[in-house]
Amino acid sequence: MKRTILSFALAVLLISAVGCQQQSAPVTVVDVTPTPSQAPANVPDVPIQTATEAPVVTEVPTVTEAPSDAFSLSSTGIVDGAIADDFGARASQTKAGIPNRSFELAFANVPEGTVCIALTMIDPDGGDWVHWLVANAPVEGLPENASVDLADSLLQGKNDFRFTGYGGPTPPTGTHTYVITAYALSEVPSLSYGFSLKELTSAIEGKVLAAAVLNGTYAH
Repeated sequence: MKRTILSFALAVLLISAVGCQQQSAPVTVVDVTPTPSQAPANVPDVPIQTATEAPVVTEVPTVTEAPSDAFSLSSTGIVDGAIADDFGARASQTKAGIPNRSFELAFANVPEGTVCIALTMIDPDGGDWVHWLVANAPVEGLPENASVDLADSLLQGKNDFRFTGYGGPTPPTGTHTYVITAYALSEVPSLSYGFSLKELTSAIEGKVLAAAVLNGTYAH
């Protein structure tokens, strides 16, 4: 009986010792929560548009067109912006080697009260070379070769080739742009044949009701 009690006591002591050893063993705790500084790998930086950023707006330029009823001039001798050879350096009709066959001109929407139309043809690319000056063109327009055929009635000034009437384009090199300007006049200017550009400008002052421009190019 004593042996049985002793054996039981030893067993209890052994179990208690094992339990104490298990309770006293250190426990390691691993923190698996990522810190705020940690970020997923291989994620590209993408710029984010904030609510305060306004969209970029591209302004479309305003195109202003000339009124359809504006005073204008045109010519069948100027095709696609170029003066035809019949009226330039390669023309067959010349005066002292200078082309003198003028191109046809038509006027549209001539202002009310217009008595006649003054004309200038200038070459800005040639140092403002004067090619043609007219003081009293009829509002109905001018036919081709009017500079010669209507020389008795058409009041013309002297060009920079030093003769009265039309002197066509003869650019020495490259392509020049010739500016033909028409002035609708309320009265005929007081001028004499062979007048200068300066005299024409002074004579039409205060008489211009409207003006129109036609450009034409000519190549060497």
